[in-house]
Amino acid sequence: MSRDDRRAAIAAATVPLLARYGSAVTTRQIAQAADVAEGTLFRAFEDKDELIHAALVAALDPAPLVRAISETADRGSLAETLTALAELIQDSQRATAKIVQVAHQVMGDRGGPPGGPGDDARRRHRDDVHRNHGKQGPDSHRDARMSAVQDIVQAIEASLVPYADELRTEPRVAASVFFFLVHGHASPLLFQDGPLDATQIVDVFLHGVLEAPCQGAGPPHAVGPPHAAVRPPDPHVAAPGPTASLA
Repeated sequence: MSRDDRRAAIAAATVPLLARYGSAVTTRQIAQAADVAEGTLFRAFEDKDELIHAALVAALDPAPLVRAISETADRGSLAETLTALAELIQDSQRATAKIVQVAHQVMGDRGGPPGGPGDDARRRHRDDVHRNHGKQGPDSHRDARMSAVQDIVQAIEASLVPYADELRTEPRVAASVFFFLVHGHASPLLFQDGPLDATQIVDVFLHGVLEAPCQGAGPPHAVGPPHAAVRPPDPHVAAPGPTASLA
């Protein structure tokens, strides 16, 4: 196994440990989880800080969540399938938030004065993020987040395609709205009693907040049966304005 592959494997094994133990995780626990000798950790990484930063990069990688969404079996109904997807997204958010908190804690505890070892650790972390996404420059983090969101939304869309006949809009639009609804409820600052659980989010997503059934016509392209022929525009009727899309 190459050094880069070894580093990646150790970082991946560290992610769930950071989510569980926080900064109290020991190198011995990491070595056991990665199935390597403790000394191997320090041949792959300069110190524990660098290892934690590598784990943070791994935690921000959307690939595991995308894979988990793609591998989620159909639950037999749209509501149950969406609930399973919402739980996956929420679990991923909680784990990532914990790891980011740990990374900031470690940086604060061990960062030291400007120009000291902490600056080296921050620089290594920044370089790892850039290298992981293959980009440099001030927009690299934003571009990486946008790419991650697109990958996740596409995976959700694929899960919604079998239920396209039940939707009032295209699966792509529904997937975007669903993801941002789930993602937006992750912050504990929004609710005194905590965020909505997956079942509540799915209920609001599918049925809205109105007491009476929604009578809206939906987006122009969604009117009529899913496979209805497209009618030519009536020259005597003003064309509707553009429909906004979250994707």
